[in-house]
Amino acid sequence: MAENEAKARKKLEDAEKKAKGGSGFLSGLFGNAKAEEAADLFVQEDSEIVLVCEESGCGMSFDDVATFEDHYERCHRHQCAICGRQFSNIHCLEIHADENHCSIFKIKRDRNPSMAMFRCYDASCSQIYANPEERNYHSEEVHGITDPSLFMKRRKLPRREFKVAGMNKVGTSCSIYPRTPRVIVFDSPPKLIACRSSYSCLGSIVELANFIVARVNVHNKRLYVRDSSTECKFKAGNLFKISKLWKEAGDAFVRSAEIHAAATDRKHDAASNYAEAANCYRKVNPQQAIECLMKTAETYTDMGRFNMAAKYHCTMAEIFESEAPDMTQAMTHYQEAADFYKGEESRSSATKCMIKVAQYAAQLEDYKRAIKIFEEVATWEADHPTLKYAAKNHFFQALLCHLCSDLLDTQNALKRYEEISPSFVDSREYKLVNELISCLEDKNQVKFTEVVKAFDKISRLDQWHTSLLVKIKRSCGDEEDDDLK
Repeated sequence: MAENEAKARKKLEDAEKKAKGGSGFLSGLFGNAKAEEAADLFVQEDSEIVLVCEESGCGMSFDDVATFEDHYERCHRHQCAICGRQFSNIHCLEIHADENHCSIFKIKRDRNPSMAMFRCYDASCSQIYANPEERNYHSEEVHGITDPSLFMKRRKLPRREFKVAGMNKVGTSCSIYPRTPRVIVFDSPPKLIACRSSYSCLGSIVELANFIVARVNVHNKRLYVRDSSTECKFKAGNLFKISKLWKEAGDAFVRSAEIHAAATDRKHDAASNYAEAANCYRKVNPQQAIECLMKTAETYTDMGRFNMAAKYHCTMAEIFESEAPDMTQAMTHYQEAADFYKGEESRSSATKCMIKVAQYAAQLEDYKRAIKIFEEVATWEADHPTLKYAAKNHFFQALLCHLCSDLLDTQNALKRYEEISPSFVDSREYKLVNELISCLEDKNQVKFTEVVKAFDKISRLDQWHTSLLVKIKRSCGDEEDDDLK
Protein backbone atom coordinates (compact mmCIF):
# COMPACT_ATOMS: atom_id res chain seq x y z
CA MET A 1 0.00 0.00 0.00
CA ALA A 2 2.74 2.47 0.98
CA GLU A 3 4.74 1.56 -2.10
CA ASN A 4 1.81 2.28 -4.46
CA GLU A 5 1.12 5.59 -2.72
CA ALA A 6 4.76 6.66 -3.13
CA LYS A 7 4.71 5.76 -6.81
CA ALA A 8 1.50 7.70 -7.33
CA ARG A 9 2.86 10.87 -5.69
CA LYS A 10 6.10 10.67 -7.65
CA LYS A 11 4.20 10.39 -10.93
CA LEU A 12 2.06 13.38 -9.96
CA GLU A 13 5.18 15.44 -9.33
CA ASP A 14 6.64 14.41 -12.68
CA ALA A 15 3.39 15.29 -14.39
CA GLU A 16 3.32 18.74 -12.79
CA LYS A 17 6.94 19.43 -13.78
CA LYS A 18 6.29 18.46 -17.38
CA ALA A 19 3.11 20.49 -17.43
CA LYS A 20 4.99 23.59 -16.19
CA GLY A 21 8.11 23.11 -18.27
CA GLY A 22 6.53 22.34 -21.60
CA SER A 23 3.79 23.68 -23.80
CA GLY A 24 1.85 22.70 -26.82
CA PHE A 25 0.18 19.51 -27.78
CA LEU A 26 2.92 17.01 -26.87
CA SER A 27 3.67 18.41 -23.42
CA GLY A 28 0.00 18.56 -22.49
CA LEU A 29 -0.51 15.06 -23.76
CA PHE A 30 2.37 13.48 -21.83
CA GLY A 31 1.67 15.50 -18.72
CA ASN A 32 -1.96 14.45 -18.65
CA ALA A 33 -0.98 10.84 -19.28
CA LYS A 34 1.21 10.85 -16.18
CA ALA A 35 -1.62 12.30 -14.15
CA GLU A 36 -4.04 9.64 -15.38
CA GLU A 37 -1.52 6.90 -14.55
CA ALA A 38 -1.17 8.28 -11.05
CA ALA A 39 -4.92 8.43 -10.67
CA ASP A 40 -5.12 4.78 -11.68
CA LEU A 41 -2.66 3.90 -8.97
CA PHE A 42 -4.79 5.73 -6.40
CA VAL A 43 -7.86 3.87 -7.65
CA GLN A 44 -6.01 0.59 -7.27
CA GLU A 45 -5.08 1.64 -3.76
CA ASP A 46 -8.70 2.44 -2.98
CA SER A 47 -9.91 -0.82 -4.56
CA GLU A 48 -7.59 -2.83 -2.34
CA ILE A 49 -9.22 -1.24 0.66
CA VAL A 50 -12.80 -1.73 -0.63
CA LEU A 51 -12.58 -5.40 -1.78
CA VAL A 52 -13.23 -6.99 1.59
CA CYS A 53 -16.05 -9.50 1.99
CA GLU A 54 -18.50 -8.03 4.50
CA GLU A 55 -20.60 -11.19 4.88
CA SER A 56 -20.92 -12.23 8.52
CA GLY A 57 -18.09 -14.46 9.65
CA CYS A 58 -16.02 -14.04 6.47
CA GLY A 59 -13.89 -10.84 6.23
CA MET A 60 -11.66 -12.10 3.40
CA SER A 61 -9.87 -9.52 1.25
CA PHE A 62 -9.09 -9.77 -2.45
CA ASP A 63 -6.67 -8.23 -4.94
CA ASP A 64 -9.15 -7.83 -7.80
CA VAL A 65 -12.85 -7.75 -8.50
CA ALA A 66 -12.89 -11.06 -10.42
CA THR A 67 -11.52 -13.00 -7.45
CA PHE A 68 -14.00 -11.34 -5.13
CA GLU A 69 -16.95 -12.17 -7.41
CA ASP A 70 -15.83 -15.77 -7.71
CA HIS A 71 -15.57 -16.03 -3.91
CA TYR A 72 -19.04 -14.54 -3.47
CA GLU A 73 -20.57 -16.91 -6.04
CA ARG A 74 -19.07 -19.94 -4.33
CA CYS A 75 -19.52 -19.02 -0.67
CA HIS A 76 -22.28 -16.47 -0.13
CA ARG A 77 -24.79 -16.71 -2.94
CA HIS A 78 -27.28 -19.15 -1.44
CA GLN A 79 -28.62 -20.49 -4.70
CA CYS A 80 -30.39 -23.83 -5.18
CA ALA A 81 -28.32 -26.00 -7.48
CA ILE A 82 -31.46 -27.67 -8.87
CA CYS A 83 -33.98 -24.90 -9.58
CA GLY A 84 -31.70 -21.82 -9.37
CA ARG A 85 -33.72 -19.91 -6.73
CA GLN A 86 -31.66 -17.73 -4.37
CA PHE A 87 -32.12 -17.24 -0.65
CA SER A 88 -30.98 -14.84 2.00
CA ASN A 89 -29.15 -17.45 4.11
CA ILE A 90 -28.15 -21.11 4.20
CA HIS A 91 -30.97 -21.98 6.63
CA CYS A 92 -33.66 -20.95 4.14
CA LEU A 93 -31.82 -22.75 1.34
CA GLU A 94 -31.83 -25.99 3.36
CA ILE A 95 -35.55 -25.66 4.10
CA HIS A 96 -36.27 -25.08 0.40
CA ALA A 97 -34.15 -28.09 -0.66
CA ASP A 98 -35.78 -30.40 1.88
CA GLU A 99 -39.36 -29.39 1.10
CA ASN A 100 -39.06 -29.21 -2.69
CA HIS A 101 -36.28 -31.54 -3.80
CA CYS A 102 -35.98 -34.23 -1.10
CA SER A 103 -37.68 -37.58 -1.81
CA ILE A 104 -37.43 -38.80 1.80
CA PHE A 105 -39.15 -35.63 3.05
CA LYS A 106 -42.05 -36.31 0.67
CA ILE A 107 -42.27 -39.97 1.69
CA LYS A 108 -42.37 -39.09 5.40
CA ARG A 109 -44.99 -36.45 4.64
CA ASP A 110 -47.16 -38.93 2.71
CA ARG A 111 -46.91 -41.58 5.41
CA ASN A 112 -47.68 -39.25 8.31
CA PRO A 113 -49.36 -35.97 7.23
CA SER A 114 -49.72 -34.82 10.84
CA MET A 115 -45.99 -35.03 11.54
CA ALA A 116 -44.31 -31.69 12.36
CA MET A 117 -41.71 -31.18 9.63
CA PHE A 118 -41.94 -27.54 8.49
CA ARG A 119 -39.31 -25.40 10.19
CA CYS A 120 -39.50 -21.66 10.78
CA TYR A 121 -37.62 -19.48 8.24
CA ASP A 122 -35.75 -17.77 11.07
CA ALA A 123 -32.57 -19.68 11.90
CA SER A 124 -32.76 -18.80 15.61
CA CYS A 125 -36.35 -20.04 15.98
CA SER A 126 -36.95 -23.68 16.91
CA GLN A 127 -40.68 -23.79 16.09
CA ILE A 128 -41.84 -26.68 13.86
CA TYR A 129 -45.26 -27.03 12.26
CA ALA A 130 -47.30 -29.78 10.63
CA ASN A 131 -48.19 -27.76 7.51
CA PRO A 132 -46.59 -24.91 5.57
CA GLU A 133 -49.51 -22.51 6.10
CA GLU A 134 -49.01 -22.41 9.88
CA ARG A 135 -45.26 -22.02 9.42
CA ASN A 136 -45.69 -19.15 6.94
CA TYR A 137 -48.13 -17.37 9.24
CA HIS A 138 -45.75 -17.71 12.20
CA SER A 139 -42.73 -16.51 10.19
CA GLU A 140 -44.59 -13.46 8.92
CA GLU A 141 -46.23 -12.45 12.21
CA VAL A 142 -43.31 -13.12 14.56
CA HIS A 143 -40.22 -12.61 12.41
CA GLY A 144 -41.54 -10.50 9.53
CA ILE A 145 -40.41 -13.03 6.91
CA THR A 146 -42.92 -13.40 4.10
CA ASP A 147 -40.78 -15.15 1.51
CA PRO A 148 -37.18 -16.25 2.11
CA SER A 149 -36.30 -16.37 -1.59
CA LEU A 150 -34.72 -13.48 -3.47
CA PHE A 151 -36.15 -12.34 -6.79
CA MET A 152 -33.24 -10.21 -7.94
CA LYS A 153 -32.20 -10.95 -11.49
CA ARG A 154 -28.93 -12.81 -11.34
CA ARG A 155 -27.39 -15.27 -13.69
CA LYS A 156 -28.03 -18.89 -12.85
CA LEU A 157 -25.03 -20.89 -11.78
CA PRO A 158 -23.96 -23.58 -14.24
CA ARG A 159 -25.01 -27.00 -13.03
CA ARG A 160 -21.86 -28.95 -12.37
CA GLU A 161 -22.01 -32.46 -11.04
CA PHE A 162 -18.97 -32.09 -8.80
CA LYS A 163 -20.47 -29.05 -7.07
CA VAL A 164 -23.83 -30.71 -6.64
CA ALA A 165 -22.26 -33.90 -5.36
CA GLY A 166 -20.45 -31.84 -2.76
CA MET A 167 -23.81 -30.95 -1.21
CA ASN A 168 -24.29 -34.61 -0.32
CA LYS A 169 -21.71 -34.39 2.42
CA VAL A 170 -23.19 -33.88 5.85
CA GLY A 171 -21.25 -32.95 8.93
CA THR A 172 -21.32 -34.84 12.20
CA SER A 173 -23.43 -32.12 13.83
CA CYS A 174 -26.55 -33.13 11.92
CA SER A 175 -29.87 -32.04 13.42
CA ILE A 176 -32.93 -34.23 13.77
CA TYR A 177 -33.87 -33.17 10.22
CA PRO A 178 -31.41 -35.11 8.09
CA ARG A 179 -30.08 -33.30 5.07
CA THR A 180 -30.67 -35.29 1.95
CA PRO A 181 -28.59 -35.28 -1.22
CA ARG A 182 -29.73 -32.53 -3.57
CA VAL A 183 -28.78 -34.52 -6.68
CA ILE A 184 -27.94 -38.17 -7.16
CA VAL A 185 -26.66 -39.36 -10.51
CA PHE A 186 -28.14 -42.83 -10.86
CA ASP A 187 -26.55 -43.63 -14.23
CA SER A 188 -23.01 -43.84 -12.85
CA PRO A 189 -22.22 -46.68 -10.40
CA PRO A 190 -19.04 -45.01 -9.04
CA LYS A 191 -21.01 -41.88 -8.08
CA LEU A 192 -23.67 -43.99 -6.40
CA ILE A 193 -20.99 -45.73 -4.35
CA ALA A 194 -19.50 -42.38 -3.43
CA CYS A 195 -22.93 -41.28 -2.31
CA ARG A 196 -23.09 -44.27 0.04
CA SER A 197 -19.90 -43.25 1.82
CA SER A 198 -20.89 -39.60 2.22
CA TYR A 199 -24.54 -40.09 3.08
CA SER A 200 -23.89 -40.22 6.79
CA CYS A 201 -27.43 -39.34 7.87
CA LEU A 202 -28.78 -42.61 6.52
CA GLY A 203 -25.96 -44.46 8.16
CA SER A 204 -26.72 -47.92 6.82
CA ILE A 205 -27.06 -49.96 3.67
CA VAL A 206 -30.71 -50.62 4.42
CA GLU A 207 -31.63 -46.94 4.52
CA LEU A 208 -29.65 -46.29 1.35
CA ALA A 209 -31.60 -49.02 -0.41
CA ASN A 210 -34.85 -47.50 0.87
CA PHE A 211 -33.73 -44.12 -0.41
CA ILE A 212 -33.02 -45.55 -3.88
CA VAL A 213 -36.44 -47.21 -4.02
CA ALA A 214 -38.15 -44.01 -2.92
CA ARG A 215 -36.18 -41.91 -5.40
CA VAL A 216 -37.30 -44.13 -8.27
CA ASN A 217 -40.93 -44.23 -7.12
CA VAL A 218 -41.09 -40.42 -7.07
CA HIS A 219 -40.43 -40.44 -10.82
CA ASN A 220 -42.92 -43.22 -11.46
CA LYS A 221 -44.33 -41.59 -14.59
CA ARG A 222 -40.94 -41.67 -16.25
CA LEU A 223 -39.94 -45.20 -15.31
CA TYR A 224 -40.82 -46.77 -18.62
CA VAL A 225 -38.41 -44.60 -20.55
CA ARG A 226 -35.52 -44.50 -18.09
CA ASP A 227 -33.03 -47.32 -18.00
CA SER A 228 -31.58 -45.97 -14.76
CA SER A 229 -34.82 -46.68 -12.87
CA THR A 230 -34.63 -50.43 -13.35
CA GLU A 231 -30.92 -50.32 -12.63
CA CYS A 232 -31.59 -48.56 -9.34
CA LYS A 233 -34.24 -51.09 -8.36
CA PHE A 234 -31.76 -53.87 -9.11
CA LYS A 235 -29.08 -52.13 -7.00
CA ALA A 236 -31.56 -51.61 -4.18
CA GLY A 237 -32.42 -55.31 -4.29
CA ASN A 238 -28.75 -56.24 -4.03
CA LEU A 239 -28.29 -53.89 -1.06
CA PHE A 240 -31.24 -55.51 0.69
CA LYS A 241 -29.71 -58.93 -0.04
CA ILE A 242 -26.46 -57.83 1.60
CA SER A 243 -28.48 -56.85 4.67
CA LYS A 244 -30.39 -60.18 4.54
CA LEU A 245 -33.72 -58.40 4.23
CA TRP A 246 -35.10 -60.99 1.85
CA LYS A 247 -38.67 -59.72 1.55
CA GLU A 248 -37.57 -56.15 0.77
CA ALA A 249 -35.02 -57.47 -1.72
CA GLY A 250 -37.70 -59.58 -3.39
CA ASP A 251 -40.05 -56.58 -3.60
CA ALA A 252 -37.33 -54.49 -5.26
CA PHE A 253 -36.57 -57.20 -7.83
CA VAL A 254 -40.28 -57.68 -8.56
CA ARG A 255 -40.70 -53.94 -9.22
CA SER A 256 -37.69 -54.00 -11.52
CA ALA A 257 -39.17 -57.01 -13.34
CA GLU A 258 -42.51 -55.23 -13.78
CA ILE A 259 -40.78 -52.23 -15.32
CA HIS A 260 -38.89 -54.48 -17.74
CA ALA A 261 -42.04 -56.43 -18.56
CA ALA A 262 -43.78 -53.23 -19.67
CA ALA A 263 -41.26 -52.94 -22.51
CA THR A 264 -41.75 -55.52 -25.26
CA ASP A 265 -38.02 -55.86 -25.93
CA ARG A 266 -36.96 -56.61 -22.32
CA LYS A 267 -38.66 -59.90 -21.58
CA HIS A 268 -35.37 -61.60 -20.71
CA ASP A 269 -34.52 -58.90 -18.14
CA ALA A 270 -38.00 -59.24 -16.64
CA ALA A 271 -37.60 -63.00 -16.30
CA SER A 272 -34.15 -62.62 -14.72
CA ASN A 273 -35.47 -60.17 -12.13
CA TYR A 274 -38.42 -62.42 -11.30
CA ALA A 275 -35.93 -65.26 -10.77
CA GLU A 276 -33.84 -63.06 -8.45
CA ALA A 277 -36.98 -62.14 -6.52
CA ALA A 278 -37.86 -65.83 -6.19
CA ASN A 279 -34.43 -66.60 -4.73
CA CYS A 280 -35.03 -63.95 -2.06
CA TYR A 281 -38.64 -64.91 -1.30
CA ARG A 282 -37.67 -68.57 -1.05
CA LYS A 283 -35.94 -67.85 2.28
CA VAL A 284 -38.98 -66.25 3.91
CA ASN A 285 -42.12 -67.04 1.90
CA PRO A 286 -42.05 -70.06 -0.44
CA GLN A 287 -45.48 -69.24 -1.86
CA GLN A 288 -44.29 -65.85 -3.12
CA ALA A 289 -41.24 -67.57 -4.56
CA ILE A 290 -43.53 -69.94 -6.47
CA GLU A 291 -45.49 -67.00 -7.90
CA CYS A 292 -42.32 -65.31 -9.14
CA LEU A 293 -40.99 -68.56 -10.60
CA MET A 294 -44.30 -69.08 -12.43
CA LYS A 295 -43.95 -65.65 -14.01
CA THR A 296 -40.36 -66.48 -14.93
CA ALA A 297 -41.37 -69.75 -16.57
CA GLU A 298 -44.29 -68.12 -18.40
CA THR A 299 -42.04 -65.35 -19.71
CA TYR A 300 -39.47 -67.81 -21.04
CA THR A 301 -42.27 -69.90 -22.57
CA ASP A 302 -43.58 -66.84 -24.43
CA MET A 303 -40.05 -66.19 -25.68
CA GLY A 304 -39.72 -69.78 -26.91
CA ARG A 305 -36.89 -70.59 -24.50
CA PHE A 306 -38.33 -73.88 -23.30
CA ASN A 307 -35.13 -75.17 -21.69
CA MET A 308 -35.12 -72.17 -19.35
CA ALA A 309 -38.83 -72.60 -18.64
CA ALA A 310 -38.21 -76.26 -17.77
CA LYS A 311 -35.38 -75.28 -15.43
CA TYR A 312 -37.67 -73.04 -13.37
CA HIS A 313 -40.43 -75.66 -13.32
CA CYS A 314 -37.85 -77.98 -11.75
CA THR A 315 -37.05 -75.29 -9.17
CA MET A 316 -40.74 -74.99 -8.31
CA ALA A 317 -40.95 -78.76 -7.93
CA GLU A 318 -37.97 -78.69 -5.55
CA ILE A 319 -39.73 -76.08 -3.41
CA PHE A 320 -42.83 -78.28 -3.26
CA GLU A 321 -40.57 -81.16 -2.23
CA SER A 322 -38.93 -79.39 0.72
CA GLU A 323 -39.99 -75.86 1.74
CA ALA A 324 -43.71 -76.24 0.97
CA PRO A 325 -44.37 -80.01 0.82
CA ASP A 326 -46.98 -80.85 -1.78
CA MET A 327 -46.38 -84.10 -3.63
CA THR A 328 -49.06 -83.50 -6.25
CA GLN A 329 -47.74 -80.05 -7.18
CA ALA A 330 -44.17 -81.35 -7.28
CA MET A 331 -45.23 -84.10 -9.67
CA THR A 332 -47.11 -81.59 -11.86
CA HIS A 333 -44.12 -79.29 -12.26
CA TYR A 334 -41.71 -82.15 -12.92
CA GLN A 335 -44.08 -83.32 -15.67
CA GLU A 336 -44.14 -79.80 -17.17
CA ALA A 337 -40.35 -79.69 -17.13
CA ALA A 338 -40.10 -83.14 -18.72
CA ASP A 339 -42.45 -82.12 -21.54
CA PHE A 340 -40.42 -78.99 -22.27
CA TYR A 341 -37.13 -80.91 -22.23
CA LYS A 342 -38.54 -83.54 -24.59
CA GLY A 343 -39.62 -80.84 -27.02
CA GLU A 344 -36.09 -79.44 -27.03
CA GLU A 345 -34.55 -82.91 -27.46
CA SER A 346 -32.87 -82.71 -24.03
CA ARG A 347 -33.51 -86.37 -23.35
CA SER A 348 -31.21 -86.74 -20.34
CA SER A 349 -32.81 -83.82 -18.50
CA ALA A 350 -36.27 -85.05 -19.44
CA THR A 351 -35.45 -88.51 -18.08
CA LYS A 352 -34.48 -87.14 -14.67
CA CYS A 353 -37.78 -85.29 -14.42
CA MET A 354 -39.80 -88.28 -15.61
CA ILE A 355 -38.21 -90.53 -12.98
CA LYS A 356 -39.25 -88.02 -10.32
CA VAL A 357 -42.81 -88.08 -11.66
CA ALA A 358 -42.88 -91.88 -11.59
CA GLN A 359 -41.56 -92.04 -8.03
CA TYR A 360 -44.19 -89.60 -6.75
CA ALA A 361 -46.90 -91.42 -8.70
CA ALA A 362 -45.90 -94.66 -6.97
CA GLN A 363 -46.01 -92.97 -3.57
CA LEU A 364 -49.51 -91.71 -4.39
CA GLU A 365 -50.39 -95.30 -5.43
CA ASP A 366 -50.87 -94.36 -9.07
CA TYR A 367 -48.97 -97.48 -10.09
CA LYS A 368 -50.09 -97.57 -13.72
CA ARG A 369 -48.64 -94.15 -14.40
CA ALA A 370 -45.43 -95.01 -12.56
CA ILE A 371 -45.04 -98.31 -14.45
CA LYS A 372 -45.59 -96.61 -17.81
CA ILE A 373 -42.88 -94.01 -17.12
CA PHE A 374 -40.36 -96.49 -15.70
CA GLU A 375 -40.84 -98.79 -18.70
CA GLU A 376 -40.44 -95.88 -21.14
CA VAL A 377 -37.20 -94.76 -19.50
CA ALA A 378 -35.80 -98.28 -19.18
CA THR A 379 -36.60 -99.15 -22.80
CA TRP A 380 -34.86 -95.99 -24.03
CA GLU A 381 -31.82 -96.73 -21.86
CA ALA A 382 -31.68 -100.35 -23.04
CA ASP A 383 -31.25 -99.14 -26.65
CA HIS A 384 -28.64 -96.55 -25.68
CA PRO A 385 -25.00 -97.71 -26.08
CA THR A 386 -23.75 -96.09 -22.86
CA LEU A 387 -26.88 -96.20 -20.69
CA LYS A 388 -28.00 -99.79 -21.28
CA TYR A 389 -26.54 -100.95 -17.95
CA ALA A 390 -28.68 -98.41 -16.09
CA ALA A 391 -31.88 -99.88 -17.53
CA LYS A 392 -31.96 -102.64 -14.89
CA ASN A 393 -32.63 -100.12 -12.10
CA HIS A 394 -35.73 -98.74 -13.80
CA PHE A 395 -36.97 -102.20 -14.81
CA PHE A 396 -36.63 -103.11 -11.13
CA GLN A 397 -38.62 -100.05 -10.06
CA ALA A 398 -41.35 -100.89 -12.56
CA LEU A 399 -41.51 -104.47 -11.25
CA LEU A 400 -41.88 -103.26 -7.66
CA CYS A 401 -44.86 -101.18 -8.77
CA HIS A 402 -46.28 -104.28 -10.48
CA LEU A 403 -45.85 -106.26 -7.24
CA CYS A 404 -47.83 -103.60 -5.36
CA SER A 405 -50.77 -103.97 -7.74
CA ASP A 406 -50.97 -107.45 -9.28
CA LEU A 407 -48.78 -110.56 -9.09
CA LEU A 408 -49.79 -111.91 -12.49
CA ASP A 409 -48.94 -108.64 -14.22
CA THR A 410 -45.55 -108.81 -12.55
CA GLN A 411 -44.78 -112.21 -14.06
CA ASN A 412 -45.86 -111.04 -17.52
CA ALA A 413 -43.79 -107.88 -17.23
CA LEU A 414 -40.75 -109.87 -16.14
CA LYS A 415 -40.89 -111.94 -19.33
CA ARG A 416 -41.34 -108.83 -21.44
CA TYR A 417 -38.32 -107.13 -19.86
CA GLU A 418 -36.20 -110.22 -20.57
CA GLU A 419 -36.85 -109.72 -24.29
CA ILE A 420 -36.17 -105.97 -24.21
CA SER A 421 -32.89 -106.28 -22.29
CA PRO A 422 -31.30 -109.75 -22.20
CA SER A 423 -28.62 -108.52 -19.81
CA PHE A 424 -31.32 -107.86 -17.20
CA VAL A 425 -31.65 -111.62 -16.64
CA ASP A 426 -28.19 -111.79 -15.05
CA SER A 427 -28.76 -108.89 -12.67
CA ARG A 428 -29.33 -109.17 -8.90
CA GLU A 429 -32.54 -107.18 -9.29
CA TYR A 430 -34.02 -109.83 -11.60
CA LYS A 431 -33.20 -112.59 -9.12
CA LEU A 432 -34.66 -110.59 -6.22
CA VAL A 433 -37.96 -110.08 -8.03
CA ASN A 434 -38.22 -113.81 -8.80
CA GLU A 435 -37.62 -114.64 -5.14
CA LEU A 436 -40.19 -112.07 -4.03
CA ILE A 437 -42.75 -113.61 -6.38
CA SER A 438 -42.12 -117.00 -4.76
CA CYS A 439 -42.54 -115.51 -1.28
CA LEU A 440 -45.82 -113.90 -2.26
CA GLU A 441 -47.13 -117.12 -3.74
CA ASP A 442 -46.17 -119.03 -0.56
CA LYS A 443 -47.31 -116.19 1.78
CA ASN A 444 -43.94 -116.47 3.51
CA GLN A 445 -43.05 -113.19 5.22
CA VAL A 446 -39.98 -114.58 6.99
CA LYS A 447 -38.33 -115.60 3.76
CA PHE A 448 -39.44 -112.29 2.22
CA THR A 449 -37.55 -110.39 4.93
CA GLU A 450 -34.45 -112.59 4.60
CA VAL A 451 -34.33 -112.12 0.84
CA VAL A 452 -34.59 -108.34 1.16
CA LYS A 453 -31.90 -108.22 3.89
CA ALA A 454 -29.51 -110.28 1.75
CA PHE A 455 -30.00 -107.92 -1.18
CA ASP A 456 -29.63 -104.83 1.01
CA LYS A 457 -26.24 -105.96 2.35
CA ILE A 458 -24.73 -105.63 -1.12
CA SER A 459 -26.94 -103.00 -2.78
CA ARG A 460 -28.35 -100.48 -0.32
CA LEU A 461 -32.04 -99.77 -0.74
CA ASP A 462 -33.17 -96.18 -0.43
CA GLN A 463 -36.33 -94.92 1.27
CA TRP A 464 -38.46 -95.11 -1.88
CA HIS A 465 -37.62 -98.79 -2.50
CA THR A 466 -38.06 -99.61 1.19
CA SER A 467 -41.52 -98.04 1.35
CA LEU A 468 -42.70 -100.08 -1.65
CA LEU A 469 -41.24 -103.29 -0.24
CA VAL A 470 -43.10 -102.67 3.03
CA LYS A 471 -46.37 -102.38 1.10
CA ILE A 472 -45.57 -105.59 -0.79
CA LYS A 473 -44.77 -107.40 2.47
CA ARG A 474 -48.14 -106.41 3.96
CA SER A 475 -49.84 -108.21 1.09
CA CYS A 476 -47.71 -111.30 1.74
CA GLY A 477 -49.51 -112.41 4.94
CA ASP A 478 -51.70 -111.39 7.86
CA GLU A 479 -48.93 -110.09 10.10
CA GLU A 480 -48.50 -106.36 10.54
CA ASP A 481 -44.71 -106.46 10.53
CA ASP A 482 -43.08 -103.58 8.67
CA ASP A 483 -39.50 -104.46 9.59
CA LEU A 484 -37.45 -105.39 6.53
CA LYS A 485 -34.09 -105.11 8.21
